[in-house]
Amino acid sequence: LKAAHRAARTMAMAVLAARCQSLLAAQGVEAPDVHRGVLRTFMFTDIVRSTDLLEAIGDESWQNLRRWHDRTLRSLFAEHRGEEVDHSGDGFFVAFREAEDGLRCAVAVQRALAQHREAHGFAPDVRIGLHTGTASQTDDGYTGKAVHQAARIGGLGEAAQILASQETLRAGPSSVRIQEQRQVTLKGISRPVTVALINWGALP
Repeated sequence: LKAAHRAARTMAMAVLAARCQSLLAAQGVEAPDVHRGVLRTFMFTDIVRSTDLLEAIGDESWQNLRRWHDRTLRSLFAEHRGEEVDHSGDGFFVAFREAEDGLRCAVAVQRALAQHREAHGFAPDVRIGLHTGTASQTDDGYTGKAVHQAARIGGLGEAAQILASQETLRAGPSSVRIQEQRQVTLKGISRPVTVALINWGALP
């Protein structure tokens, strides 16, 4: 129920969130405390075409690959002061207090994977989405429109790409270089949003 409550708040599903809170209360369990108005840069990552990859290499190799992937990314999250909020399947949800930390971490992830690919012949393709905005913070993580928007931006990416919202670029370092910028429509977001493809080879 706590997980459902968190998910409902993340997806801005107020009726479902209230129902979960009611069921928790009936069991004598308090819903997570909420701290509103927290500004964060949210990052979502996931391995592109992971199902195809699993089928190609088999279960045992997939588990070994996932362990390496998780260990590598977690070390970079820690290095850039990222807070791991959730880890589901082959992806991460991470929060950063500073947009610059989030952007530099995303670049570090792609560079680490590219270096491993060059040195060892293979590394999984990861896509990354970033958005900066205000969210509600609970004991279990973060909820609100900004989280939802970051997840949707992450889902637009392709192999080895970093997509960032205009809000993240404005809050980040001026040294960020973009390859292209476009307006997109995100499911559940009423207005079009501007996202940019980051040239992660150019950020010093």
